[in-house]
Amino acid sequence: MYLENGRSIFQGIAILIFAAIAYCNLIIGLALVAFMGVMILQSAFTDWCPSDLFLKPMGLKKKLESKG
Repeated sequence: MYLENGRSIFQGIAILIFAAIAYCNLIIGLALVAFMGVMILQSAFTDWCPSDLFLKPMGLKKKLESKG
């Protein structure tokens, strides 16, 4: 699995958890979903995501790095 796939899995799980929190506590849940959206936008422009801090030590590499 590549780093990009790990990011997508993490983002999907986080959004589902934050949506469940929003069901219980609307304000906090929506704030977490908005924060996740900002992080996804930021990673689209910079190609770096905070989840990389724990995905890289798990051995995941970027697609371009693994082919060289």
